[in-house]
Amino acid sequence: MHSQLLFRKADKKDIEKIIHIERLCFDVDAFNKRQFLYLLSHNYFYVAELKNEILAYIILLDSKRAKSLRLYSIAVHPHARGMQIGQHLLDHAFKLAKSLHKEGMHLEVRDTNLSAIQFYKKNGFSFSGSKPAYYADGATATIMRVCFE
Repeated sequence: MHSQLLFRKADKKDIEKIIHIERLCFDVDAFNKRQFLYLLSHNYFYVAELKNEILAYIILLDSKRAKSLRLYSIAVHPHARGMQIGQHLLDHAFKLAKSLHKEGMHLEVRDTNLSAIQFYKKNGFSFSGSKPAYYADGATATIMRVCFE
């Protein structure tokens, strides 16, 4: 299956499918079409596709001054979970960050999203702080970082 999985840059024609995945995965803080179009044109935005069906996406933000790449958003369609697609996207992100000569990556994750936190910990991320009332509903974000050797 993994050999059939295609990772490619997201395109404007993908936006409706990406929005569908977004709404399935995030209720309170889901991005809208305008936000996705902006992110598409200004960042590293990739989709994972299997048999012409978009199953997941990842958005990475870069600043020339930043020493690390920011994992801004990652989402896998609920029907595609357990297929290691999120892991493949994260592996792709690590390779990109290293190719950009970044020292690591960082992210914010809802502090109640224990499965995501566990996923990041399994991939070498550790806690580096929190941001109270970070999300629209007042929830706290946990800040996590990974450093490359």
